[in-house]
Amino acid sequence: MQFNDMYKIMTTQQIIRLGFTHADIRRARSCCVRRLSRGVYSVRHVCTVEGHRRLWASIIEGTHSEFTEHGDLRDQIEELDAAVMARCEVRFQKQSQEARQEETNTANGSDTATRTSPASPPAEVFSHISAALIHGLPIAYPVTHQVEVVRPGVNRRFKSIHVRGVTIPKHHRQRVRGTEVTTLERTLIDVARTYNPDISVSMLDDALHRGLTTREKILATLAQCLETRNTKKVHLALELADARRESPAESIAAVRFFQHGFVGFVPQVEFDAPSLRRKIRVDFCHKAARLIVEIDGLGKLYLGSGVPRDELERERRREQWLRDQGWGVIRVTWKELFTEAKFEEIRRALVSAR
Repeated sequence: MQFNDMYKIMTTQQIIRLGFTHADIRRARSCCVRRLSRGVYSVRHVCTVEGHRRLWASIIEGTHSEFTEHGDLRDQIEELDAAVMARCEVRFQKQSQEARQEETNTANGSDTATRTSPASPPAEVFSHISAALIHGLPIAYPVTHQVEVVRPGVNRRFKSIHVRGVTIPKHHRQRVRGTEVTTLERTLIDVARTYNPDISVSMLDDALHRGLTTREKILATLAQCLETRNTKKVHLALELADARRESPAESIAAVRFFQHGFVGFVPQVEFDAPSLRRKIRVDFCHKAARLIVEIDGLGKLYLGSGVPRDELERERRREQWLRDQGWGVIRVTWKELFTEAKFEEIRRALVSAR
């Protein structure tokens, strides 16, 4: 998921400037617009009402995306992403208004313009899962419906926002779309402190795989943190992270291997298959046990018939080639990542190999 301008987010004032009335907005909410928070809306899809064209024209042009209904837990992550974007838009509009007011005061010779020192803590910093969405990191599965921010000295949970009262130093935050967010390294650390390893390892794997950061940078940032809570969890997540993994499902599987005490599984191992006239790559390979574990991610689980028939046949031939070479193959679906039965099957295969 990529945060920047994925969906079209608009405030009431922006919609009104397009020529709509409050009554028009109410009618649009039953059609192609959805209210995200007070005074902030998202354009959900292209509709048949020509009068709404100014709302969804950018979707037709490819600048913004429609909201895709997956019918599964991915929809909850999309909703949180939109909520974070909405809060960013509110912050951006507020700061733009303050900047215009300051320019007006300066032009009029007023000395009432307030200036914030760059070194002073900002009023609000996006953090944790919300910051991860802004950085484009994967959320393996929904763990919160609340926008997460930091405000020094405030610890409160509201219906749609979780405020933490820690202080984020200047070098651990950056500006995105007119608002403050924790840096990538600090975000990875905060998530690892707070959430389960399968959530944090998925993000670490992705960031390392794409070359967005390094272990050294993350450890250097961790050493600068005043907070010491759950530091062992951060080190564990870093130990489990592997840049070779290519999906959150693979990252969750690796965490499950650790939790079940399995060792020896190597990710993304490649085989030369002359009879198939190509190389094939498997998710996990245990050479000593001659065992392959393939992970069917969330998309495969829910898309089902959306997978082309020739792709299914190609997968069948690939798996048969591995079995012909003497490899055992165990497939793990997304749902089975969160149950015990499939991992007991893997355990039995490892024991039999010994």
